[in-house]
Amino acid sequence: MNWIPPMEPVSSPGVKQGSDFIHEIKWDGIRGMIYLGSNGLKMYTKKGNERTDFYPELDIIEAALRGRNIVLDGEIIVMDSSGKPSFHNVLVRETVKSKRNLQYYLKNYPTKYMLFDILFNEGRLLTGTPLKDRKQILEQTVAPILKNSDTVFLSKTFVDGNELYESMKQKDMEGIVSKKLNSIYLPGKKHEEWFKTKFTKKMLCIIGGIQWKGALPNSLIMGIKNHESSKLLYMGKASLGLKGSDLQLLKQYKNELIQTECPFELNSIDDMDSTGTGLTWVRPAITCWISFLELSNDGHFRHPKILGFSNLPLEEADGKVLTD
Repeated sequence: MNWIPPMEPVSSPGVKQGSDFIHEIKWDGIRGMIYLGSNGLKMYTKKGNERTDFYPELDIIEAALRGRNIVLDGEIIVMDSSGKPSFHNVLVRETVKSKRNLQYYLKNYPTKYMLFDILFNEGRLLTGTPLKDRKQILEQTVAPILKNSDTVFLSKTFVDGNELYESMKQKDMEGIVSKKLNSIYLPGKKHEEWFKTKFTKKMLCIIGGIQWKGALPNSLIMGIKNHESSKLLYMGKASLGLKGSDLQLLKQYKNELIQTECPFELNSIDDMDSTGTGLTWVRPAITCWISFLELSNDGHFRHPKILGFSNLPLEEADGKVLTD
């Protein structure tokens, strides 16, 4: 079965209005594309990387729909201790590279799969079928799975987008997705059919490095506690929002903070751009609030802004996302 590039919602500053839209919760997870056919079940990420063996929770789909030819689209999520989807937790789960450690992650980072679309069913390609019809086919197709599963769920749809938006904001969720009922399935973001409306988020982070421009800090390198390691998990760099008093404070305590050892997990900073400025690692001692629009697929901040330093302990910089 040929690969179908996932359709992605485009950003919208406000909730889309009108009876031609339905609205869904935007789940804070990673895309999971399910291909079921003669070779069994295969699960792929949005970029087309196969991850089947590391998500055995999804075997229930193959057991219920064995012998069918189906392509399903959905979101893989991992809950936090409060029962809310955690992007940090799902990224930790996605780092599993060996079956040797899989049982630990199955126990501590169990996944759930939120189904929201069907792209192929019994020899029929559905990408040109309107969304409202695909939703009906999806519900009928996966009904046998939903009866007895606490892992696979059908994403609910809502008519009132404003009401859903306010409800998700109160619950500190990521946002909502609004879709045209008659939309066909178009790969990527080059369309005007699906939209995401997200909240401004903030996260408590730990300063693990500083990039300098001359004698003054140019940007802060931010991380969070990683419960799987003593090292920090890199979240991104931020410079916007640094006040003059912050710059002087960091300059004043520079010699006390600098250390030669990198405080971050090395694989988490593989794509960090450190060209053009001086880079120093610092002792993880200062927490800082960062606001951001969203997290990228690799878990890094998009459009971060420094809100200010904090006196909260390092242990509280655990990746929890708050909604402003």
